Amino acid sequence: MTSLAEAESKFGRVVRGAGGAIFGVETAPSFGGRQEEKLQIGTLDGFVKMAVLLNQPNINLVLRERTSLLVKHARELRAPVHPALGVSPSAEAPAEGR
Repeated sequence: MTSLAEAESKFGRVVRGAGGAIFGVETAPSFGGRQEEKLQIGTLDGFVKMAVLLNQPNINLVLRERTSLLVKHARELRAPVHPALGVSPSAEAPAEGR
């Protein structure tokens, strides 16, 4: 099993470069009874986290992309107004009958 120190050594630069952090390594059962390792990545403060399978081709690229998307998503969630809603908190509700 990969230790946290090994994961930091192998993938820390990629994850930090995308604005994130590594929080741990976990194992999970997969098809055929094998154990697969997942890297727990997330925002620097741990606001949003996700696990990424380590046995993927181009794992550095996968980690960079997933971390970037995770950080972007967290930024949007923290925004006073969620961009998808398209409304600001100071907007007034339309008056009826107009």
